[in-house]
Amino acid sequence: MESRYADWRKDANRRRKLAERLAWDLAHPDPAAPRESLSDFVAGAAMRVRWASAIEAQIAFEQAPRLIGLGGELGRVEGRGGVILFVHCLRDGLDDWSLVVPFEPFTGPVLVCVDDLADHCLWVSDDDPQAREALSRLHTEITLALDTRRELDARGGLPPG
Repeated sequence: MESRYADWRKDANRRRKLAERLAWDLAHPDPAAPRESLSDFVAGAAMRVRWASAIEAQIAFEQAPRLIGLGGELGRVEGRGGVILFVHCLRDGLDDWSLVVPFEPFTGPVLVCVDDLADHCLWVSDDDPQAREALSRLHTEITLALDTRRELDARGGLPPG
């Protein structure tokens, strides 16, 4: 049992590091590269998926705004590529994911990292109407969640992190 827990923690730590590296690379693109191009690292890790078949991404999109608003584990990286947010979910081995969102500007790949994919992540692109709607809703809900988080933090109401 302890070995399984250790493996699970190792997978979760790898996923978290991957998400944070992806966020850093998106925020700090190569100055010589065209603005919309991805680094070799991001391009090699990201696998484009169709929204309808990306259940893990749908779960992350649904849960992320709530986690952000209620004080979940949120990070921010800012650079030439804009403001990139990442949020980690860890709930007793269930629905483990990390979400990487180019937030300002809201362009570029939205990436979902899950333990089962090891060194790769799901890339939710806006290539179909359902995906465009989900991405738009995610941006709106994260914006509202950040406002809620700021209000709770100002009142001292965020749970300890």
